[in-house]
Amino acid sequence: VYNTKFGFRVVYSYTVQTMPIYEFRCSSCNRKVAIFYRSMTTDATGTCEHCGSTDLRRLFSSFRVMKPAFDANNLNKAELLDGVNYTDPRSMANFFNRMQDTFQDEPNEHMSEMVSRLEKGEAVESAMDLNMGSNYSGDAHAGHNHGPAPSTTDGD
Repeated sequence: VYNTKFGFRVVYSYTVQTMPIYEFRCSSCNRKVAIFYRSMTTDATGTCEHCGSTDLRRLFSSFRVMKPAFDANNLNKAELLDGVNYTDPRSMANFFNRMQDTFQDEPNEHMSEMVSRLEKGEAVESAMDLNMGSNYSGDAHAGHNHGPAPSTTDGD
């Protein structure tokens, strides 16, 4: 995804591997043991790496359901950008949170700080400057007409 207004690009790639690792509780030392097998099997047995006992009880391992690999070609850009007001800090905070969810991205310090500042109502330009630095300041608005310049006179 490339946004010309704010100049960011996001590229992701995911792969999924199945690794048959079984977890056991040793009846002798009561410690958890994880054993890797080269194939899926219901007859998984092993030896405790801590005490050498073969008296192991198989545990239900925790698992995580992976989302399918993200494909930017199938992204509904209109839906992602729906309702985004680039001048409203809270709208932009909502947009960045949706982007993070859509791309299954882990939060980073700079993005979290920027979103936090936007959620508090800080001006978009100021909060974006935190992450974009000189790449964003003013340059993103070049060529855009944002109306007349504010008056600097006291009405004289």
